Amino acid sequence: MAKAVSFDLWFTLVWEKVPEDVELYTNLRISSIERTLKARGYEVPKELILRVYRGLGNFRMVLSVRELASIITAALGLRDPKLIEEIARAYETSTDDFTPRLNEEAAEVLPKLKRAGLKIAVVSNTSFTARSVRRFLDNLGLGEYVDYVISSSDVGLAKPQRAIFVKLLEHLGYNGSDVVHVGDSCVDDVLGALSSGLRAVYYVGLLELRNAEVDELCSRLVPTLRSLHDLPRVLNSL
Repeated sequence: MAKAVSFDLWFTLVWEKVPEDVELYTNLRISSIERTLKARGYEVPKELILRVYRGLGNFRMVLSVRELASIITAALGLRDPKLIEEIARAYETSTDDFTPRLNEEAAEVLPKLKRAGLKIAVVSNTSFTARSVRRFLDNLGLGEYVDYVISSSDVGLAKPQRAIFVKLLEHLGYNGSDVVHVGDSCVDDVLGALSSGLRAVYYVGLLELRNAEVDELCSRLVPTLRSLHDLPRVLNSL
C-alpha cells in the first residue's frame, strides 16, 4: 500500500478552458504589472509588457516570479531592484481571485485518500507559484487535503526531470516506492515518475478537454484510469 499520492495539477485535479481562461489570468498579470509601473511614474504600453511576457513562452514554467520581473524590467530598460520586487509581488498576487475549473472527481476522491491516512502532494509544471496554487485549491475546497505543493516555477525544475521528484520525496520523507504519482501526461507524469523511482498511475479522464489522446505506451506500462473514483481501488492493488 502506498504511503503518499502526488497529483499533477492541470487536467488532473483542475482544468482550464483554452484560450478563455489563459487570456483571463494573462490579463490579470499584465494589468498588475502595468499598474505597478504607473504607480512608480513609468508609462509603459500594456502591449509592450504583453509582448515580453508572451515571448518568454514555456520558460514561464521554470522562472521564479522575481526572475520574470527582472526580465521584464530589463526589456523595458529599467534597472531598479526595488521595482523588480514590486512587480514580482504584484504578478504573483494578481491571480488571487482566479479559480480554474474543478475536476469534480478530485473533490470526492481526495477526502477519501486523506481519511485513509495518505499524504497528498501536488507537483505541477506551471507558471503559478505554490502560493498561488494553494490559493485556488483553497478556493475550490481542495486545499485542506493537500500537504505539499511543488511548483516548477518556484524550484526552476519541471517534470519529467528527476530533480523535481527528488524534491517531492524530500518533502514527504518517503522512498520512491512508497509514493504513487498520478497525472495525465505520459512523458511528464508517468515516465518522469517511473524514471525517478516512484510508481505511477496514468489518468486520462480529462484528455479530451485538451484535445489529446491516450498514449498507448503509458497505458501498457501502468494502471490507466478514466475516473479518479477508481484510484483508491488501484492503490490497494499496487
